[in-house]
Amino acid sequence: MGIINFSKDKCRNCYKCIRNCPIKAIKLKDKHAQIIEEMCIGCGNCIKICPHNAKEIQSDVNTIKNWLKTEKVVLSLSGVFPSTYYMDNPRQYIGALRKLGFTIIEETSIGAEAVATANARDYYSDRNFVIDSSCASIKNLIEIYYPQYLESLSNEVSPMIAHGKILKEKYPDAKIIYAGGCFSKKMEVKEKEVKGIIDGVLTFDEINDWLKEEKIDPSKMDVEEFDAIGTSIGRNYPLMGGLAKSSVANLDGSRKILRINGIKDSMLFLDEMCHLDKKYWIEMSACEEGCINGPGNTHSQLSKYEKVEMVQTYIDINNKKNPVGVVPEVKTSRQFEARPVHHLGEVPEKELKKILLQMSKFTKKDELNCGVCGYDTCRDKARAVYWNMAEIEMCLPLISSKNEAISNLIITTTPNAIAVLDKKYRIIEFNESAERLFNVKKEDVFHYNFMDVFHYNPFKKLNTNNECIYTGKGFFEKENRVFMEILTYISDQELYMGIFIDISEQEKQEAVFLKIQEETLSMAQRVIDKQMRVAHEIAGLLGETTAETKVTLTKLKKVIENRGDEI
Repeated sequence: MGIINFSKDKCRNCYKCIRNCPIKAIKLKDKHAQIIEEMCIGCGNCIKICPHNAKEIQSDVNTIKNWLKTEKVVLSLSGVFPSTYYMDNPRQYIGALRKLGFTIIEETSIGAEAVATANARDYYSDRNFVIDSSCASIKNLIEIYYPQYLESLSNEVSPMIAHGKILKEKYPDAKIIYAGGCFSKKMEVKEKEVKGIIDGVLTFDEINDWLKEEKIDPSKMDVEEFDAIGTSIGRNYPLMGGLAKSSVANLDGSRKILRINGIKDSMLFLDEMCHLDKKYWIEMSACEEGCINGPGNTHSQLSKYEKVEMVQTYIDINNKKNPVGVVPEVKTSRQFEARPVHHLGEVPEKELKKILLQMSKFTKKDELNCGVCGYDTCRDKARAVYWNMAEIEMCLPLISSKNEAISNLIITTTPNAIAVLDKKYRIIEFNESAERLFNVKKEDVFHYNFMDVFHYNPFKKLNTNNECIYTGKGFFEKENRVFMEILTYISDQELYMGIFIDISEQEKQEAVFLKIQEETLSMAQRVIDKQMRVAHEIAGLLGETTAETKVTLTKLKKVIENRGDEI
């Protein structure tokens, strides 16, 4: 599991992270973004711009919480901390950290001072180009994508690592934690050259969540002091140009000093650096204006320039404060190694054309190079598909054309009439079935008011505030037609859509059938009535004959009885 991961539930296939990844270290697999760990430089752009909060960051917070209960813990605090909140005094932040349980807190600038002297030596070296940077993302960029310039890269540790070494000397049994606005520090501490020096890394965003959890408001905390401070030489490091100001200020001018911030500008410079013919001392930072704009400080409500002002003001106010105590001397040099990976490398033209055809890019004109997929050109996207970094379906024009083709096919082939109106009932879509059903040509009614053309407006049956759909019968008097109307109001687009099914013949058949039913019922009633009359007549006749029979039989009985008596 990498330092940055994407939540499958939250990732919405918007490709914004791919568009904003300067080195395209993100691939799409099964419509789910994944970071290629060996390609990632840790710049954190994907974290800052994700609109769905779909990034899951590997965190040391729970581990550090447990250490605070059982271990001695020392915190190295980045000089960016004044930019985290609006506070009357930046050192209220130290009060908030002590409330979380950190008892020993030192300025990371102490480590920056240890590195500054070595950086000055780089200035006087024989190398044409000296790339000096305390930014782990820049060092990752050179190791992975520009290994030919490793010899130009200063072999010095970052201020975080230098301070970590110092703290290990001072507190050999303690857990050393670094807190700052940089995300790539989480990657740096795992590198084999420096592994074990820093035990855990906190971003200011993680601390912000922790403070909220504990209901601690830094702006209401007491002002507290560091346990050890550096000088303003080291405090300048987080600002753009701060490394140069700390390391090579007032030197002999034998080198031209360049300051470059942002990954894209750094890559543009590295692409062209081989053409330079003078000696340069180059300071690079992955973030605009330096570490104050890091991806681990996104919760801050301060603008980019307010952050710079807050940090600079803090530096100026504390400029005359002297460090207390002796700082142990530590080794600040290290080695970097090339670890190149393919970066959407070359693809056989035959394979490239095959992929472009799958993307419906049949001619050069079809290559829109819109960049929606995250790649600058359609050919870059095709190369990404070849390297299994992207999927064909990421092409929005392709999806749109497919959807449009399917939509047009449905609209043109359906036997039902379809009409789409704008919010003023003007016709903006009218299919062939509608032309036949309403007995008009589309060009004769296009953009005309539906009511004015047909003297018939079923759409008023829709209540746009409550019900946005209606299904029922309607009568089109002009053509003497009965419709089954399926009407809807699409509020987001402010459009009306109607589907009209001609049920005139069914209505006629139903009328005929109803008439036959009525006639059959009438005939059945007449038969029943006649049968009832016959039954009554038969019953009357049966009654008369029964009475006569009874009288006759009674008389016959008496005659027989009388004869018996005589005998």
